[in-house]
Amino acid sequence: MVCALTILTQSRIFLLSFWFYRLTEFENISLMVCACQSAARQLMARGYFPCAPTRPSIAFQLHLLDFIILHGQNAAPNVSAWADTLEAFWKQRSYILPSEDTLRRRLGAALQWYQVLVHRVSAMVSAASRAPPAPVKSAPSTPIASTSATSPTLAKLAPSTSSASTSTLPEAGASAPKIGPPPPTPSAPDLARPSAYLRGCCPLCFGGPKPNLGTSGIDVHACLDATFGQKRRESAQDPHLRHPASKFLSAEAVREMEERVARARQQQPGNSKGKAKATGNASVDLAVSSAILDDCERSFLAAQEKVAKASKNFYSDTGLMALLCRHDRVLWLANITTPGERQHYAFALLLELLRHLPPTWIVGLLYDIACQLHRSMVKHGILSEYLPRLRFAVSVFHAYGHQWPCQLVYHPRKCIGFGLTNGEGCERFWSALQALIPSLRVSGFHRRLFVIDCRLDHLDHKSLIRLALWIARQYKACRKRLAVANAGLYDCGVPLSVLQSEWKTQVTTQTQKSPRQSKNIADKAVAEVMLERDFLDETNANVKALEKQRAQIHEAGEEAREQLEIQIEKLRMSSVQTKARLKVMEKALGVAGQKQLSDLKGNPYLRARMNAHVLRTRIRTKVVEFKFERTKLERVYRHHLMQEKQHTQTKKSIHRRHNGISALISQFNKLVDQMETLRRGHKAPPKTVSPQKLDVRKIFRLDVDDELFQEDPGLGDEACDNLPRWLGDEKVRSGIVSMLERDRCLEEIKRLDAECLAMQTWLADERLNLETALSTMSESYLTRLRTVETAY
Repeated sequence: MVCALTILTQSRIFLLSFWFYRLTEFENISLMVCACQSAARQLMARGYFPCAPTRPSIAFQLHLLDFIILHGQNAAPNVSAWADTLEAFWKQRSYILPSEDTLRRRLGAALQWYQVLVHRVSAMVSAASRAPPAPVKSAPSTPIASTSATSPTLAKLAPSTSSASTSTLPEAGASAPKIGPPPPTPSAPDLARPSAYLRGCCPLCFGGPKPNLGTSGIDVHACLDATFGQKRRESAQDPHLRHPASKFLSAEAVREMEERVARARQQQPGNSKGKAKATGNASVDLAVSSAILDDCERSFLAAQEKVAKASKNFYSDTGLMALLCRHDRVLWLANITTPGERQHYAFALLLELLRHLPPTWIVGLLYDIACQLHRSMVKHGILSEYLPRLRFAVSVFHAYGHQWPCQLVYHPRKCIGFGLTNGEGCERFWSALQALIPSLRVSGFHRRLFVIDCRLDHLDHKSLIRLALWIARQYKACRKRLAVANAGLYDCGVPLSVLQSEWKTQVTTQTQKSPRQSKNIADKAVAEVMLERDFLDETNANVKALEKQRAQIHEAGEEAREQLEIQIEKLRMSSVQTKARLKVMEKALGVAGQKQLSDLKGNPYLRARMNAHVLRTRIRTKVVEFKFERTKLERVYRHHLMQEKQHTQTKKSIHRRHNGISALISQFNKLVDQMETLRRGHKAPPKTVSPQKLDVRKIFRLDVDDELFQEDPGLGDEACDNLPRWLGDEKVRSGIVSMLERDRCLEEIKRLDAECLAMQTWLADERLNLETALSTMSESYLTRLRTVETAY
């Protein structure tokens, strides 16, 4: 009823109705609008949402908006396509809108603010259900049992709170432009269990008490990764819009961590030995040498902070970094604004996680370059107060890019406590966001974050109802792998105690710094000299072949002879330059290098062994590069025309590299045959064995336990009769692999048991919260709730 003391106004409104299962016509109505009966309130009561808050010209049926939102959650959101489709559909039926582009702008505005309203109502219902019980003055006159039976879920409670939420909407929209999550960061010493925010993120990881996992030592797993596909072009600042349950870290938190990291690095210039001087604990040291970590850094672009992955000349926001639990549920996101992948984003996310956990909880972090993150913390003292609570591991599918000693320490299948967690949840998350890339590339700053948060809500809901199925699949896969590992232990016939002792010896031996450092340097220099000599021999052979060809084509045309002369001259210049480099390199060799080079000249077996060692190193490098390019091809978005050229070039590069690797493997196997012939002819040093051949069919699987990634006793200098069993005994080597697989499977089973208990605890807490919320409702609220339930 319109207030009699209010000046009445009339507003012409077009109502566009569209049902999922049928279409309706336009309806022209006149609304009596006053201060107590706004147009928006009257339209919402009729089941429509206006395109403007005060004087709307078009209103859309709520079912239509819900359908568009659901479609956008499973495909690329495209308001323009929806508007063009609806406009063309109604034009065929003689319903023509008054002006061009009218529907798109109004549909976009209505859809955006309807989403805001839905998410705010959902957040208010969630907050009310988690609120502590208020003091009750008198018992409710209506039994709670009957109400609980009719509305046991949050979904049925949501519609009843929409009217009560209108008074809080202006207050929420008037907040400062921040993008951080609404829950405040709790104080870690006050936490006896993970914060309510974390319990809402993942019930399996954080829903229960501290898990009892025996000797595991890690209470929760998290994975970290960045993507530079989710970029945003420079554009004018859009109006502030924030999701009520945003998972983005605030820009202030990221900026504060960036300054903290910069200060820590300035305090420790030139400290490259990996010591934890900044932490005040000189006994803390990395298990892997700095030389090995430097090689790992060169293998990954993510570890090279100065390498630009996105141009700041075109993009304001260059990517995203996500922190997920092991069940692929997002905990926090950080918006990347730098050209490269900087470590302060990872530290900001990690700090937020540790602040929401009790101080007794240990976090196992999986990251593509976890070794580099660990080195930065130890070397510069970054987050040194949290270092005892962290365990680091590299993601399983990126472990092949790390050096073997690094894998012995950081590979999750070789580390105690990581079970069968692979750390690749971020890759699956980026895949789920691929459909958003085109539209968000040209979106506004706040709109981009809001759309991503909306997609996160959808993914979290889908994941939540499938957690029980996830546990069942993990149990099944884990038991299957455990049976295979036990069979491998039985087949090797080596006692478990012996395998454990040999494994510890292997890790200690292969990760310690070599006492013969000068000899290793000489080996490397000699290998470089040999590679340069091979190149010189190949160049000279090509010169002779071209000169022979020139002598045979004296009857050919002048142009053909000129082309040959140009090629010969280029090769000769290359030969001269190579000889000059060789001369400098040979002079730079030390005494050990000179002696080793002279020994190689007179010993065909040592020369073949050095060539095989160099060739094996080249094969391993090229296989890793092949995998990187293969991954790049798999991730390319074939539907984007702008990346079609890159896609074609990558395919050609992969084909060429595959053939090149196969040729190198054949060359290596020929050297192995040559070494075996020399050994049988007693032309090899005593007590030596020939190296193992490489199988071209298995080499591209990139199993880190493959022979290519491990030491080969046939390519070393040690006498083969005194080789340790972990290196020379094939049964022990295969038994160690089965033992590690068995240990990880047993850890996984214990963790799955703990996650089942956490899920039960979380369900009990949620039920108690709902019962508490229902018990504090007023009688009028319950009456309105029953009315809404009856209507829906």
